[in-house]
Amino acid sequence: MVDARRSLRECLSLFALLIIIVAGCAVTDVTPHVATVGTYEVWAIDQSDSSKDGGGTLYIYDGAALAANAKTAKAETINLGGIFAEACKGTGSYPKRPHMILFTKDGQYGIISYVASGHVVVVEAASRTPIGCVSLGKNAHAAFPTADMKMALGANIAEKKLVRIWTDYARKQFIINPEQDVVALSTLEPTLPDASPICPVTDNSSRFVFVTPRGGGLAVYDITATPMALQGTLPPTVVEPAGCGGVQIGATMYLNSGGGWPVMPLNHDVYAFPLNALPKVPAPTRIGGRDGGDAHGMVAVKNRYLWSGDRHLNTIDVYDTSAANRQAGTITLVGDLSKDPAPDLMDAAPDGHYVFVTLRGPSPLTGNHRDVDNAVGSTPGVGVITVESDGKAGTLIGIAPINGDPHGIQVRKR
Repeated sequence: MVDARRSLRECLSLFALLIIIVAGCAVTDVTPHVATVGTYEVWAIDQSDSSKDGGGTLYIYDGAALAANAKTAKAETINLGGIFAEACKGTGSYPKRPHMILFTKDGQYGIISYVASGHVVVVEAASRTPIGCVSLGKNAHAAFPTADMKMALGANIAEKKLVRIWTDYARKQFIINPEQDVVALSTLEPTLPDASPICPVTDNSSRFVFVTPRGGGLAVYDITATPMALQGTLPPTVVEPAGCGGVQIGATMYLNSGGGWPVMPLNHDVYAFPLNALPKVPAPTRIGGRDGGDAHGMVAVKNRYLWSGDRHLNTIDVYDTSAANRQAGTITLVGDLSKDPAPDLMDAAPDGHYVFVTLRGPSPLTGNHRDVDNAVGSTPGVGVITVESDGKAGTLIGIAPINGDPHGIQVRKR
C-alpha cells in the first residue's frame, strides 16, 4: 500500500511538473522580447540649441534599458556644441541645429548633419568624440555614408548642391574637392522645378545615389565617377516632392515623398525602384500612400517588412516586400501614451524586436508647415514600438521624454 501511495504521489508530482513546464512555455511565447544588456545603443538628437550660439544635444540610451522601461531609462547626454564646435572652428562658424545622424556600416562612426549651419561632423562612436568636420555651405540637411565607407553624400538644400565627402575614418581625413565633388543641381531646372536636394540615399553597392528634390522628381548619380555622373532624372509627375525616407531591401530601393514644404504641405507616397535596371532610371512602382498625411521616416524590419511612418496622421503603414510589396497592415500610434505622437524618423534594433522612433513636440524647429502643423506633436521623446507578428504589426509601449525637438535617430550595434 505504501508503495502504491508513493507511486501515486510521484505520478501526481510529474503531472504537476508537466503542467508547470507547459504553462511556462505558454508564458514564454507571449512575453515581450528583452534584448541582452549592452548589445546595442539608441542615439537620438534634440535639435534645440544647447547654447546661445547653437549646438544641440545627443541622447544615447542602452537599447535593452530603453526597451524595458522607456520612461525611466537614463540617457548619456552630449552637448553637440562644445568640443564639436572646436572640431569645426576651421570653418569659421558655430555648428547649429543638428538634424540627422547616420552610422557607418560597421557602427564605429556617426555622421551628424547640422541643418542651420552647413556642418557635417564625424563622431567616433565608442569614445563619443568628434574626429572631423567639413562644411557643405549654408546648409547640411543630411549626409549618407556609403556602405564601403569611402564616401558620404551630403545635401545642401539652401544652395541646391549635392556634395561628395571622401571619408578616411582611420586617418581622420574628410575631404571635399569643390571642383570635382560638388554638383550644382540647379542645372537640372526646369526639368526638375526645384532641384534642392532633400536626402541623398546611397545604395548598398556604393555606386549610386538617389537624390529626392524639394520640388518633386528624382535624380540618380553614379558617385564612383569624377565628377559625379548623372544617370537620369524622373519628373514630378512620377515622383512627388520632398521625400527623405530611403531603404534598400534586396534588389529594390524604397523611397517616399513627404510634406512640410510650401510646394506640398501634406503628402505621403511610397515607391519601389528596381536596382537591377540601373544605370537606366526607370519609373518606379507606387506601392502605397495616404491622403492628407506626411511621410518622413522609413525602416526595414526583419529584412522583409517596410515600415513607412506618417508624422501627421500618427500611423505606420507596413508593406510585405516578399509578397509583391502588398500592404500588410497599419500601426496606429495614438493611445494612452500619447494623443498626438507625431512619429518622425525610425530605426530598428539589430534583432528586429523593437523599432525606435523620434516623436516631435509642440514647437518643431524644422519640417513643419504652419498652415497644417504636420510635424507638431504632444509628447516629444523617443518612442519604443514592440514588433509583433514577425514584423507585420507593432505597438507603442513606451516613451522616453525629451524636453525639446527630437529628430535624428539611429541604432548602433556595439
